[in-house]
Amino acid sequence: MMAGSDHSLDTIVGKRQSFLESVQKNPKGKCELETDLDVSRSTVDRGIRELENAGLITSTNNTYRLTLAGRTALTAVQQYHRRLQEIDTGRNLLSTLPSDIDIADVFLDGASFAQASPEIPDRIIRHLFESIESADVFRGVSPVALAGYLDEFYTMTTVNGTIVKHVVDEDVVETLLAAPELRSGFIEQARHNRVNLLSCDVSFSYGLWIVDDTEAGVVFYSDTGVRGIIMNDSDTAIQWAHNQWESVMTDATPIDESTLQGAEPDITDITDNSRMDNSVTSTEETTPDSKLDASSDVEINNGITARTQRSIESDSASTHENQATQDEAETRQVQI
Repeated sequence: MMAGSDHSLDTIVGKRQSFLESVQKNPKGKCELETDLDVSRSTVDRGIRELENAGLITSTNNTYRLTLAGRTALTAVQQYHRRLQEIDTGRNLLSTLPSDIDIADVFLDGASFAQASPEIPDRIIRHLFESIESADVFRGVSPVALAGYLDEFYTMTTVNGTIVKHVVDEDVVETLLAAPELRSGFIEQARHNRVNLLSCDVSFSYGLWIVDDTEAGVVFYSDTGVRGIIMNDSDTAIQWAHNQWESVMTDATPIDESTLQGAEPDITDITDNSRMDNSVTSTEETTPDSKLDASSDVEINNGITARTQRSIESDSASTHENQATQDEAETRQVQI
């Protein structure tokens, strides 16, 4: 604020922004300002006086132009109003997000916003697909998975020759591999030679993508799908997205064959188990016969033993009988 002025700089610039913008385009005299701004001469005189006292304009031969202070102040107020307009555009989306969400202001500055509509909630996904459909390199972070779009996403990127580097939350990976209707498709994409899938415990709640270092975006989720998307192609926004990506990559590990094979049925195990089951079944089926065969052997052995015992007893009886006959004969001989 200049000495002797009763008004703050932001008040003067806000009030006389149209004057500053008019002389920014090219220097003007009072008559030209009156015509350009469509105001009275008295209004022009008051405006010129206030801006000169604030050191924002200067005159040469009754022609007015911006000072360095005026140019800088005008740029600041223009950026301020532009930023407010951007926030107003995304206000419906931003007002639904947690106040402590770690989205940097540099990513919101100059961003474009898209929010899901209740009538056609899935239309918002097209913004994401349009962003990546012609990408050479796609980097992404997914704390959740939109199962209905996985096949379309990976098909589009692989058909177009895109190199995919995708970090998926470890709980999501476990869920995808455990779901019969999703497992085979996920495994197929994970094995694609242009797809590099990794997993970790993703620390933030929004999805993130970077396309060819030319555009970055974040996805916000709701209980039923996507709540909204913010995209930005400024250098500072892309740098912020890269920083977020690198923070996740620090803890990410590749989803390798051991992870994928652990989710697939093992044919060898199935065969071995089948053989084991057949062996058990065969044993169970033959057990009664085995028992029968053992019983028969016992009966046969018992029969042989019994017959042998009877033979011994018979031989013993015959011996006693012969001995008795011989004794009787000798007795008769003595008597005679």
